[in-house]
Amino acid sequence: MGTSLASTTLVFLVLFAVNRLFQSFRRHRVFQYPPGPPGKVFFGNFFDIPQKNPWLIYTDWAKKYGTIVHLETFSDHIFILNDLNTTTDLLEKRSRIYSGRPDLDVAASGWGFNLTFHDYGDRWRKNRRVYQQHLRPDAVVELRPIIRRCLGVFLNNLLRNPSEFMGHIDLLALSSMYGLTIDSAHDPVLLLAKDTVHTLDTVFSTHYMFLMKNLPFMQYVPAWVPILGSVTKFNNETRKLCRDFQELPLQQVLKDIDSGSENDGIVARILRQGALTASDEEFGRIKDMAATALVASADTTLSSLGTFFMAMAKHPQCQERAWREIDAVTGGERLPNWDDRKSMPYVEAIYRDCMRWHPALPTGAVHVSTEDDYYKDYFIPKGSMVFANIWSVLHGVIDSSNLVSMFSDRSMTHDERVYADPYQFNPERYFNANGELNKDSTVLGFGFGRRVCVGKHFAEATLWLAIASVLTCFRISPEKDSQGNDIDIPERYSPGPGLLR
Repeated sequence: MGTSLASTTLVFLVLFAVNRLFQSFRRHRVFQYPPGPPGKVFFGNFFDIPQKNPWLIYTDWAKKYGTIVHLETFSDHIFILNDLNTTTDLLEKRSRIYSGRPDLDVAASGWGFNLTFHDYGDRWRKNRRVYQQHLRPDAVVELRPIIRRCLGVFLNNLLRNPSEFMGHIDLLALSSMYGLTIDSAHDPVLLLAKDTVHTLDTVFSTHYMFLMKNLPFMQYVPAWVPILGSVTKFNNETRKLCRDFQELPLQQVLKDIDSGSENDGIVARILRQGALTASDEEFGRIKDMAATALVASADTTLSSLGTFFMAMAKHPQCQERAWREIDAVTGGERLPNWDDRKSMPYVEAIYRDCMRWHPALPTGAVHVSTEDDYYKDYFIPKGSMVFANIWSVLHGVIDSSNLVSMFSDRSMTHDERVYADPYQFNPERYFNANGELNKDSTVLGFGFGRRVCVGKHFAEATLWLAIASVLTCFRISPEKDSQGNDIDIPERYSPGPGLLR
């Protein structure tokens, strides 16, 4: 038996090696891929893919290899896009064939409910329509009272306990979606949400995607098996978290509705509009939408507002200028509202640079090509994973051969050709020589093409008003040491979705 197994393994390795050599010969004879770091025999670039801060490594690679970087791991092709022109050409202008997602059994990890992981097709379209119905621009206008109430609680929490501002941001996302009144950062529902979202650091990682796609049998290896059982152990733990994450806050909303308790959260609003009597399938879509929207909202809100607090603490002169602008509009007698936005260009510039400086998902969500394609003489095979390295786009890479009016609409967030000192927070970059706001207003962190975040209008409405309201009510400053000196504020990042922790 042992000899037979060894022989089978040897034959497999020989065939695998022959196939790799054939593919390599075929690739160099027929196809041309963009440049990238040289791979190793058999493994390709598998061990080159960074597990921490990949956007920084990809940006360095772009400076060496160009705006499109190609990686290959066994039979998988990965393309990293590092400038806006290329990203727009592929993910937007050719979105019909670049809107897929990796063929992964995400249900094994419990994340099958999340629209982000659904492949492009009929199921995705049906589910996305549910999101659009409740989060389109005119629907968000109707949600403004909910946002306003939740921001009021957020401001009161900041007033009572300013040092726990990151915890208050977590509460803001949860209260607006489910309408739950949570007074403590240690609330079980909040802790459950944070633990669940944290698993995305692994699920979004390229190595996890590779294992689930190419070695799917690993999810069936018993969890007690050393090393090989780690995937099963992770999936088991994550499935339970995701199941509880979907059910626990929703059940609390249903109790509030049954008891007649006041709950004006988005989920309660949807349920009162008829979802309570909907079919099981439709109710399931609402449940999935609520959990998915909370994940996206919590991640974007935490990262973006965390960046805002850090930026203001480091740049008190920006706070002062914003406060004067707000006071001139409101007369110091009220909080700002959405109608004031056009009258507060400097507050708008602060919002824009917070979203540019540290985007919530710096490598973007992965896109998959659904058919073979060619771009600038490069071949992109069907099934390739394509990442828009938003960080590189926003912090500066190269390709001076295609400088097309980048200020006219959008620019990648750290592109040195567009943003002077892209690693510095500087709202003034959004003003032209006449002191007027330029047109660079698009937030790239919301994604591209047909996979753009459906909740971006709700997120933008919440974030802008939160920034304007905090600037009205508070002065943000670093903590002091025992000598009365400001304590330096480090920039801490997570390797997965949601930069600031």
